[in-house]
Amino acid sequence: MAGYLSFAAPETEFKLVWEEVEIGTGGLTEKRPTGEIRCVECGATAWNIDDFPHEQDCPQRFVHSRWYAEQLLG
Repeated sequence: MAGYLSFAAPETEFKLVWEEVEIGTGGLTEKRPTGEIRCVECGATAWNIDDFPHEQDCPQRFVHSRWYAEQLLG
């Protein structure tokens, strides 16, 4: 498994996407996670860490989970 970059590696950065939702009618809001993940480098979002539409020149373009890398490298 040498040579692949994991999304959990300290040198990669992804953020959870949050939305602000109004609660009731008094103007009170709360932030909730949408379930999406955003690449900090290129701004691409996806529902799955292994299925990102990264920009061509994004340094995190080939970042995947260990499971996905094992399936590709067999």
